[in-house]
Amino acid sequence: MDRFEKVVKRTSSILAYVGMGMLLVMMFLGSADVLGRYFFNKPITGTYEIFEILLPGIVLLCLADTQFAGGHITMGLLVSRLAPRTRARIEFVIRLILLVLFGLITWKGIDATLMYWHQHRLITNIGVPMYLPQILVPVGALAICPVLVVQMLRSFAQMRKGG
Repeated sequence: MDRFEKVVKRTSSILAYVGMGMLLVMMFLGSADVLGRYFFNKPITGTYEIFEILLPGIVLLCLADTQFAGGHITMGLLVSRLAPRTRARIEFVIRLILLVLFGLITWKGIDATLMYWHQHRLITNIGVPMYLPQILVPVGALAICPVLVVQMLRSFAQMRKGG
């Protein structure tokens, strides 16, 4: 279990670093576009489209690491007064529902990626194949699934020991 948890943590951290790198690229590109537009009257072509690609990537690739760290919004006020075993049961059920939902998102994201792959559609102005940014959806959704499994196993252990 510890080995699996370490692999999951490492994978989610790597994806989060990729997302942070995308944010850094987005920041530099935006700054260069503004400088080019206002000082040289030459904006960078395709900046808007590149932002449309990078922004979902930032969110989706950092999703698993945020879940692993417990950084998502929770209903702590409602469940904090419950017994530890009851709280663990609620967390288990919620994570099971999330696992099913992210599994479905992964599945449909792969379908959409394959559809764009077969259609050979391109993003206008920059000529990037549409499947490249689309692939971030199943990657991000798939990355959170093992994190949810680890958290479900923790909740299950809490349910068994009673606290």
